[in-house]
Amino acid sequence: MDALLQERIDRRKQTLAEIKEELADRLQLEASPENIDDDTYLFGGGLQLDSIDSMEIIIGMQARFGVEVPEGDVAPLRTINTLADLVEAHQAA
Repeated sequence: MDALLQERIDRRKQTLAEIKEELADRLQLEASPENIDDDTYLFGGGLQLDSIDSMEIIIGMQARFGVEVPEGDVAPLRTINTLADLVEAHQAA
């Protein structure tokens, strides 16, 4: 495997792990970070979070990664993977 590709994969895994840790700690989730799937929906049938939790997610993303979630833009708050996309886009900028 190409070393650059492997580095990108490793970085993505690290970002996902950090997001899960942040959510588990900040929201005091019953699920442990390693048991949360990358495609788990944050709201509705997934982790069953609510609008108050969404504010905590936004605060957590700002505190841990320096990422600002655009006001009114809920698309990055769909799944763990969409949060990782947001973090990676911010880091690339």
